[in-house]
Amino acid sequence: MCGQRTSASWLSDDMALALAAMCPPLQTTDVLLAADTLTECLVWPHAVVIERMFRPNLDPVCLRNVIEVLRALYDFR
Repeated sequence: MCGQRTSASWLSDDMALALAAMCPPLQTTDVLLAADTLTECLVWPHAVVIERMFRPNLDPVCLRNVIEVLRALYDFR
């Protein structure tokens, strides 16, 4: 990804790659954008991330797992 990511302090590129691999056809860039949104959004960030990542071609259970891991990593930071 180009430029400085706001989520770089708590989500590595390798972790984003691993999360994307949990839910094909999710891409690493999707996970990185969701993490940046989670970091930048001050009001209801989790709802914004879920809405941004949801697509009909993704398994909802896999996507839920990815979002839960993102939330946990964000909270743990």
